[in-house]
Amino acid sequence: MFLPFLSVRGFIRIASALVMCLGFYNVQAALIYAVNSESRTISRIDTSTDTVQNNFAQLGVIPNKLIADADYLWVVNSGDNAVQKINRQTGATITNIFIESGCNPWDACLEGDFLYVTGLFTNKVYKVHTVNHNVMASLEVGISPEALCVYNGKLYVTNTGGWQNNYANSSVSVIDLDSFQVIATIPVSSNPQYITLHNGLLHVSCTGNWINEFGAVCVIDPISNEVMHTLPIGGSLGSIWINASHIALAGDGSGMFLYRYNAQDFTILNGSDDPLTPGGYVVDGDAEQVALLHPNWGGNGKVKILHPDLTFWKEYSIGLAPTDLKLWQTVTAVQDEVIPSLSVKVYPNPVLQGQNILFELDHKSPSELKIYNIKGQLVFTQKSVTGQFFIDGSFFRMNIAVGLYLYNIKTNKTHINGILTVLK
Repeated sequence: MFLPFLSVRGFIRIASALVMCLGFYNVQAALIYAVNSESRTISRIDTSTDTVQNNFAQLGVIPNKLIADADYLWVVNSGDNAVQKINRQTGATITNIFIESGCNPWDACLEGDFLYVTGLFTNKVYKVHTVNHNVMASLEVGISPEALCVYNGKLYVTNTGGWQNNYANSSVSVIDLDSFQVIATIPVSSNPQYITLHNGLLHVSCTGNWINEFGAVCVIDPISNEVMHTLPIGGSLGSIWINASHIALAGDGSGMFLYRYNAQDFTILNGSDDPLTPGGYVVDGDAEQVALLHPNWGGNGKVKILHPDLTFWKEYSIGLAPTDLKLWQTVTAVQDEVIPSLSVKVYPNPVLQGQNILFELDHKSPSELKIYNIKGQLVFTQKSVTGQFFIDGSFFRMNIAVGLYLYNIKTNKTHINGILTVLK
């Protein structure tokens, strides 16, 4: 894309036309993928038709965590020491990527052409090429690493410390992706098992030791690589999902409760003294629903769907001993209907040259942000799998002049344009 030189007025006119134009719009429905560890299957739930396929894909030994992108599902099979690559449309296995003997891979995350995988028993992170399926490198981190998150060229890895050590020395390793070296280690509360990016900050869910150390959320500032807030929520915390209104929902290890806090002012709204129900230990959602994974030990697991106000909506029965869940937006083209294809919050806008800025989609989706100046020249680009784009204010101060800019955010099947104003 390259626009000829335009006046400011002409630029605004074209940008507004792009934002307001009619034609093909997109209706969004949600697919939910759940890993059933004991059944060794993936359940696929279409929430628009309430259709459940509990044998959508056959998995390996001790399937654990699940990663989804536009084309594939990636399942970490701990017992096989491998990652299984699956066609997201058909459920067919494409390949199994062997990691290392005895590594017990636990979790993974995608960034560009690479998949980063934690080895619970080898205390390593592995860098895997997603096309040729080779392990390109490995790196030692802390004891018993589990969750991962990529942000601003860095890989953040939670080190639980290991149950055998009563989760001593729990920490987060910070890895520079260019050099693939550990550049910092951040102490956190006991047993960090999940990590979530929101508004340029990392929210680390620390489960506790299940006995006398209880759950807490440690909020990390990735600029200083320090914990800026610790929220003593209690319980045995599971995963965290944060909505567009900055309300964080945290699961519970028992699958019975749901905790809630404000991710902007860090106020605990519902801790272990007054938890919400129904609950789950894995939480995911979008603007229209919240999905909770309930283990229902001894029977078939449940996926419970809540309305945005957290009232119960419906539930689905899935396989045995479910361990992970991902919600994926599907997009269907509809002609001649004025239905918003995608919405994004940009704040602040206008933005001062030295201010941080956040672009946040209304749902989690692999996407790419591009920013153009009034000459049509590309001045910034960033990819995301979380639906969030954070730009440090120092970048604007050093690289972006005062003026008007056009931004474009593109997902798998849709896009949105808008105007960004930069002030001195």
